[in-house]
Amino acid sequence: MASSNPARPLESKVFTVTGAARGIGFATAQYLAERGATVSLSDILQSDLTKAEQQIRHTVPDAKIDYTVVDVSDASSVDSWIHATKEKHGRIDGCVNNAGICRFSNIADTSDAEWDLVLGVNLRGVFHCLRAQIPAIADGGSIVNVSSVAGVIGMPGGAAYCASKHGVVALTRCAAAEVAARGIRVNAICPGVIKTPMVDEITGTNGQGLDQMCEPQLLKRAGEPREIAALAGFLLGDESRFTTSSLYTCDGGWTSS
Repeated sequence: MASSNPARPLESKVFTVTGAARGIGFATAQYLAERGATVSLSDILQSDLTKAEQQIRHTVPDAKIDYTVVDVSDASSVDSWIHATKEKHGRIDGCVNNAGICRFSNIADTSDAEWDLVLGVNLRGVFHCLRAQIPAIADGGSIVNVSSVAGVIGMPGGAAYCASKHGVVALTRCAAAEVAARGIRVNAICPGVIKTPMVDEITGTNGQGLDQMCEPQLLKRAGEPREIAALAGFLLGDESRFTTSSLYTCDGGWTSS
């Protein structure tokens, strides 16, 4: 049911967000809370998750939020969180599957442990979330999976990361086909270079590495987490009711050619 308050269009909705402690996940949780939604945040980073909740409450004093420490690579952790969220709030209207990690190394140098770690969080984690969410989400709901520009192109040194993010695209399309009869929509966002702690860890803090990462983009700048959050909000809301199985590249024009 749509809200009667145009300033809080999501006040009747309940959403879950993974990877909500930092970056895109945090920006998305805050964006939804500002629009009146009830939001269940999750992340594996407990201290950062606590700070995220406090920051959202500071910005949105009446925010309807809670948080749970969740390891998306652990099926039981995901299952418990989704079950508890529905038990507490009575329904789940939408989910943002954003948790992810980034590791880069050439194929010949990638260990089994690194491969398993990246695929375990980025791909198996989304699978665990979808498997738990699909039975729990209300008919007519919406799921947004956060992939990456690396989910539609290849990158030197990015075998594990690109494989995981391509896999998220495939999961998105399979899930969309499976739940369409219930009116549930499943879409994916493929961000380019976004100003997040994960990107800072890759590029360093002096800005030079960030400039180099932005070079393939037509818009020669890094995106803001809020810009991805706004797109996620659109896909979760009623304005996108005819949109499913779609990929939204929010990448500053990286993949335009």
